[in-house]
Amino acid sequence: GSYFHITDISKYITKSFNFKGDYQLEVVCKKDSRDINTADRMAVLEMIKKYYLEGVRHFLITHGTYTMPETGMYLMDNLRQETLENLNVVITGAMYPSNLTGSDAQMNIGASLSSMLNAPSPLGVIISMHGKNWNPRTVRKDADRLIFEES
Repeated sequence: GSYFHITDISKYITKSFNFKGDYQLEVVCKKDSRDINTADRMAVLEMIKKYYLEGVRHFLITHGTYTMPETGMYLMDNLRQETLENLNVVITGAMYPSNLTGSDAQMNIGASLSSMLNAPSPLGVIISMHGKNWNPRTVRKDADRLIFEES
């Protein structure tokens, strides 16, 4: 199996980012993103739908970078249009894992939270990497250059 590092991001949210709102962490799956399947994406979808019915409108999903676009498109295709128009689902990750020196994980979490909390209108489903928001349908990862770009 692949090795990957699971980090409790709450320290970044409350200490580095100094977020004072209410939030809850949920673990949906612990897999390398290349191993994520439809059942995993369905679990994320069901979690969003459950909390949406309870009034939650902001979701930050930490995700491996290889299949972020697929998860984003799955959510876009399977959430009702009315729901998509009234929520922020921001998917982010790191080109360098959070346990490595020089990781971009903390920066991406901060930029994602900023995008989500400061959006003048609901974002729907986006991918946020390196300070830029991307449409899951038009972004791709360039693994050689370690960047996301328009496809």
